[in-house]
Amino acid sequence: MHSFRTTSLIIGLLLAGAQLYAQQNLSNLFSDSTLNPPNQSAIGTFASPYIVNAQSNETLYKHSLTLYIAHRFDDIAGKYGGVKTLFGLDNAPDVKVGFQYGISNRLTVGIGRYKGAPEVRYLKVPFNTISELWFGEIKYRLLQQTENNHIPLAITLYGNALASSRAVDSNPSSDAHFNNFSDRWSFMIQAIFARKFSDKLSFAIIPIYLRRDYVAFGDENNMYALGIGGRWKFNRTMAIVADGFIPFRSATGRNYFKSNGITFYAPISVGWEIVTGGHVFHIDFTNANAISENQMIPYTTRSWGKGEFRWGFNLSRTFTL
Repeated sequence: MHSFRTTSLIIGLLLAGAQLYAQQNLSNLFSDSTLNPPNQSAIGTFASPYIVNAQSNETLYKHSLTLYIAHRFDDIAGKYGGVKTLFGLDNAPDVKVGFQYGISNRLTVGIGRYKGAPEVRYLKVPFNTISELWFGEIKYRLLQQTENNHIPLAITLYGNALASSRAVDSNPSSDAHFNNFSDRWSFMIQAIFARKFSDKLSFAIIPIYLRRDYVAFGDENNMYALGIGGRWKFNRTMAIVADGFIPFRSATGRNYFKSNGITFYAPISVGWEIVTGGHVFHIDFTNANAISENQMIPYTTRSWGKGEFRWGFNLSRTFTL
């Protein structure tokens, strides 16, 4: 419970500090942006709040509501793919349904649910048995890139809290052997640094901190990662998007899981993006089983090189209220 309160306090202080900084210091940078065309903001760095699986720097406009649906199928090839599963179409490891709302042009909040993608292949070591994941999220646009590069990049802060409603696992080695309510939670904080290099090319780099209050034996509560993403727009409505995460797991943890036949991989995704009016649609390919970054970053065990990648889709629809 102590770590639950501590992590919640960190998120609150981070976002409160961001708001104060923006109000007191960034106002000078943006004071002439609406009157002085050379200082106008660079818009549309990315087409949606997500690149593929990674967060983009984009927030919603005030009073906008976005419905977001994501779906992942199972392995296309490899040991668990192929014709017997219709190249993964028989199974749906993870599904997401969520809503985001723009409180202001800078501040977006969201809620939703993931099915969750528990790992069922390594029953000897129940290190990822979490499912039924409910989340809340908040995103604050701290800094906006300008067209004349007076401000050369955009900075957005992101935080989420995610809780599992699944039943307690009787196996004491499982990460779902919850002892109290706080064990069901994980938290994530990100700083998203993004730059729009041209109308066609955008790039983002994302330092990440992940806190899981309860983990399986041999795993670690605190984890850091680095996300990288990009978008190449090749015509008026279509683009190629890609992202990946580098998890920084301790050598002790890696060696423990490897001794039990478990190897972790960096989740890497690529997608074809189609933008039509208020819709953004992705057809994606990824080696990540999970959609949530809280689960994807520490638990990806599928390899592109072994054919253990899957296809899926992301769909967002934005309404102005």
